[in-house]
Amino acid sequence: MERTYLEQLRQPAAAARGKTRWWWYGCRVDKDNISYQLDQMQEAGIGGVEIQILYALEAGSRENLEYFSPEFFDILKFTGEEVHKRGMTMDLTLGSSWPFGGPFVPFVKSAPVVYPYAIDVRGPSVFSYDFTNRMAGEIVGGIMGRMEDSEMLPETIQDISSLLEEKLLFSWPWGTQLKNLEVPEGNYKIVIFLAGQFREHVLMPSRGAQGYVIDHNDAEASRFFFAQAGTPLVERLGRGMVQSFFCDSLELFGHNWTGKIYDEFEKRRGYSLKPYIYALWGKVKGMTEEIRYDFHKTMSELTIENFFSVMTEWCHEMGSTSRIQAHGTWGDILQAYGAADIPEGETFSEWDKYSVNTVHRRLASSAGHVYHRHIISNESFTWLRFPRFTETPEQIKIAADSIFVDGMNQIVNHGYTYSQKDGEPMAFYASSHICHTNTWWKYYKNIGRYINRVCDFLQRGEPVSRICIYLPQHDIWAENPLGDIHMCMKLEERLETSVIDGIAREGYWFDYVNDDVLGRWEEYSYETLILMETDRMPVKTAESIQSFAMHGNLVICAGRLPSQGCGLLQKDEKDKIVSTLFEEMHRQGNLIFAENKKDALLNILKQRVCPDLKVGTGKESIGYVHRKDKNADIYFTANMSLEEYNTKLTIYQENRAFCILDPMEGKEILPLAYTRKESGTEIELHFNQGQAYLLVFDQSLPKPETDKRIWKENGVIDLKEGWRLEVPEKDYFKDVEELKGFEQIEELKYYSGEVIYRKSVYLTEPDMASDEIVFQVDKAGCAAEVFVNDTSAGQWIQRPYQMSIKEYLHLGKNEIRVHVSNQLINRCLDPDREVGEYQGTVIEEWPYFTEILNKERRKRLSNRREKEMIKSPLPSGLVGKAQICFYRTEQEKEEI
Repeated sequence: MERTYLEQLRQPAAAARGKTRWWWYGCRVDKDNISYQLDQMQEAGIGGVEIQILYALEAGSRENLEYFSPEFFDILKFTGEEVHKRGMTMDLTLGSSWPFGGPFVPFVKSAPVVYPYAIDVRGPSVFSYDFTNRMAGEIVGGIMGRMEDSEMLPETIQDISSLLEEKLLFSWPWGTQLKNLEVPEGNYKIVIFLAGQFREHVLMPSRGAQGYVIDHNDAEASRFFFAQAGTPLVERLGRGMVQSFFCDSLELFGHNWTGKIYDEFEKRRGYSLKPYIYALWGKVKGMTEEIRYDFHKTMSELTIENFFSVMTEWCHEMGSTSRIQAHGTWGDILQAYGAADIPEGETFSEWDKYSVNTVHRRLASSAGHVYHRHIISNESFTWLRFPRFTETPEQIKIAADSIFVDGMNQIVNHGYTYSQKDGEPMAFYASSHICHTNTWWKYYKNIGRYINRVCDFLQRGEPVSRICIYLPQHDIWAENPLGDIHMCMKLEERLETSVIDGIAREGYWFDYVNDDVLGRWEEYSYETLILMETDRMPVKTAESIQSFAMHGNLVICAGRLPSQGCGLLQKDEKDKIVSTLFEEMHRQGNLIFAENKKDALLNILKQRVCPDLKVGTGKESIGYVHRKDKNADIYFTANMSLEEYNTKLTIYQENRAFCILDPMEGKEILPLAYTRKESGTEIELHFNQGQAYLLVFDQSLPKPETDKRIWKENGVIDLKEGWRLEVPEKDYFKDVEELKGFEQIEELKYYSGEVIYRKSVYLTEPDMASDEIVFQVDKAGCAAEVFVNDTSAGQWIQRPYQMSIKEYLHLGKNEIRVHVSNQLINRCLDPDREVGEYQGTVIEEWPYFTEILNKERRKRLSNRREKEMIKSPLPSGLVGKAQICFYRTEQEKEEI
């Protein structure tokens, strides 16, 4: 018998559980603590770990296991076995931390950073120059050209590479010199491009994992890395032990070149780059943007083909899948994410709010949608609050909702820090501290269960999106000089968050698309294409858009019509084709022009396009995502604010039966009302603060009912006085006159942990005759569990702090007991709390030099930043009013 949707909600698939990044500092781990922490994760509803091994924080040669040592492989194999024993999964970051690299990477396979060395000369003259000791590195190009109005004239450019000579010191290669260069009459510029000697190393590596970062444009370098850093792991752990190998964000600082660029550029673009390299930095008259475009386009292709795709190929060879964060790359961002089996976005900073996160999320989810990836993952809660230890379960829950609404359907916590069972918290500098050493850890299981339930539904079927927005990547390539372009950031800046949010808040869910997708537009369900301030595109893409429009679909161009092709060769011809195509579409009525990408664009959408779901009151805070699964349509909708709303959700073109599920409480709820219209279904719902629902439309469901109850208050007991406060850990037991933050009590000022509030309440027969009895407080910071007569009535991890308790009460004397956990920041602020340093200069254990460890301890463990930013402990415990409210209910009378 098929399970109901409520039964499915209460028994979600284990594969849809959230995961967590698990930091091992210096690989200083032991089997007992690994087992203990895995038990903690399993109990909290976490279904998998992603191990990332990085910098050491304590001394000890034997304790800090060297990367790839026999002890390293032994502990990793033990961990994998323990993970699988618990029905969990194990992912692994290769090469210690990030970006990919290590001690085995030779200089020739490292990531080049090229910069120009320019000299102004005036001719006619004969010019010589000794570059020795003036620059360090390999010269990869040299040209000279005449300057006019700060631009180099292309017809005057000479390649002077052959005139550069090696300079010797006692027969040893020592430097480079230029001899007897004839400079014609006029103002000339000599430009030497240098691949610097100093290149990026792996960031924050573990012991023995230091080394160069690989060239991400070179397939040989990529294959070499995977053969060195990955294949031995699989050989020792066994195929299938690692579910996914993980690539963290591409923080490739300065990486802007590759050794094969000249050959690949000429092969792909049809002309030589060598004479025109100055255009990558300065201006070559009439050619600058086209050359820059051709260069960045070539680098994009090389990165996707030679790194992203190679990683996935290698993972498949090893019996695993690839999970890749592509943000940071200069390449076609959708193709980069789409090269992974599991594209992964990221969320950092205060994203417990409703806003489309283009930089790190919507691009990743769009790639997952257009390249048909079933799972779209997200690194979640990074720097959710700054400084550390200030994040709350409520913020984490709402932040998860904002991730879901952006189209992601797998959560990876950022994260869990390895710490000894009874030791001090070892916190990652950029994370939310979601692990067993946090004060509110025992409450996380509520979020773990919630994530599991929501992801189970969001991993079903296929995403639904009828609107797509074209990414103006070609303009970004053309407009930017040589550098490690962060394509995601550039796209967000160009499209503008306020514009994208405006579209989303009117109910329009969309994907971003690229040339590849538009070239296959018939394979997708898009009905509307939006172009914003786009100047350039390939001719084939313009032709595809024309075909899309001629088949009855809507094309909107905001700001201006595209008028240029891409690249240097046949520029005039391509410009004419693109501009003519769009002018014809506009003239023939196959394209609508919006004067700007803000109000004008939004007005056209409202007039011409029906959204899937439109929110009435609260549209600035309530968002949704839509999936279609067999005979059902699933909408996840969430209020990502601390306001509450009675609102109407209009689901267009939908008149089937439906049910509404509360994934936090695991129950089905009834709408306040609903109306069937020709245009669809209008549902009236109440959203509490941070409230989320799953709406499932399925013809096989019974006709939905409405909540016809009318709630009337039937009395209140004020509980503001007479509480006893107990803190066993501090041996503190006292009666309190009022409910105020316990951080105001001197003995508890810097206490972080659990406190207990007790109070007796006497109930009469009229009290017990009420239909509903609710216990509520103004604030329970930041998580709490309520016991009534020694029985748990439930937990609070978010507002409103209200709880139905009638079933636990009896006539006469009752005891209410509230266990409250506060944030870890208060303990961190204690003036007596300092992070110790290793004394002296040298110690007897690795790494022997104390400064190596102390530098990391100051940066990663020290509470200096927290003390600078937070001057007083945060409010803790029960604060404000406390009441027991009595209600009776009546049924709303049916209208005749």
